[in-house]
Amino acid sequence: MSRHPITIKDIAKILNISVSTVSRALKNHPDISTSTKKAVQDMANELNYRPNEIALSLKNRKSKIIGIMVPKLVHHFFSSVIEGVENVAYEQGYQVMIYHSDEKLDREIQLTQSFMSYRLDGLIVSMSKETEDFTHFNKLAQLGVPIVYFDRVPDGEYNKVIFDDYQGALDAVNHLLDCGCKNIVHFAASSIMDIGRKRIQGYRKAMEQSGNRVTDGMIVTCDSYADALVKTDEVLKSIPDLDGIFAVNDLTAIGAIKRLIKHGKCVPKDVKVMGFTNEISSAIYSPSLSTVDQQGVIMGEEAAQLLLQNMDGINRAQVKVIKANLVVRESTSGNS
Repeated sequence: MSRHPITIKDIAKILNISVSTVSRALKNHPDISTSTKKAVQDMANELNYRPNEIALSLKNRKSKIIGIMVPKLVHHFFSSVIEGVENVAYEQGYQVMIYHSDEKLDREIQLTQSFMSYRLDGLIVSMSKETEDFTHFNKLAQLGVPIVYFDRVPDGEYNKVIFDDYQGALDAVNHLLDCGCKNIVHFAASSIMDIGRKRIQGYRKAMEQSGNRVTDGMIVTCDSYADALVKTDEVLKSIPDLDGIFAVNDLTAIGAIKRLIKHGKCVPKDVKVMGFTNEISSAIYSPSLSTVDQQGVIMGEEAAQLLLQNMDGINRAQVKVIKANLVVRESTSGNS
């Protein structure tokens, strides 16, 4: 058994032909006869020959590695996006390096500074909650690193894959209204983020169209499970006739349900709750959570395809939008 990886030199030596002939045969060059191509390819298969990807990347000045930066790894949505990116990347011969900013701007900046040392061919990014200035990403782009943003994206002319947050929020609140809710509170993300603004807009539009006023205290900045445990108590005191909650994400919605039950409220009989994302937890929690499916795998696949197009020289900024899809479960309907 060979003690070193099989090379084209080994194949050439066994077949008693030149290294250049082996190389061209493996590339299906027209100048090489069919019989020689077959002999080379058969021997390559027999010896389990694999091209030296590192050498090829150095020759082509490509690392064959793309990066993806997410705010959190623990959320099912972001892991689903990573799965989608990997589906496309591996099919095209790329490896994927995964980074997470932990929702911290300073860590995000440090990560972007380290990317160049790895000679990444491109980057896919969802920004942290703290990110308002995109200078660190713009510097990477100026150095020739193609970037595609997803979910949490900057304003302006950039390559983006986004979810239709406005329509998703509109559909979610309309569903609560159709279920008979009138006093619906929105547990919202910060309006600094585009997704926060658009989901608030969708909430407001649905309430306005139905003739229900949005009063002070009905939009509450609350976008985590821990925050929901506190904010739900406060909302129940300020809005005693609360009958609906639309949460910016599923974990916030689950936190709200936990506190509602603690206060003796029945979900969905007394208060109906809608989430947003379609985390795994939304289906297995009891009562199971009605939500908006963000289709993370599809978003990741679209982002990877857009990045690969950019790496091939298509530099026109494009925006791809993933459509909203409502998933109705026990927290609004009482039926699984």
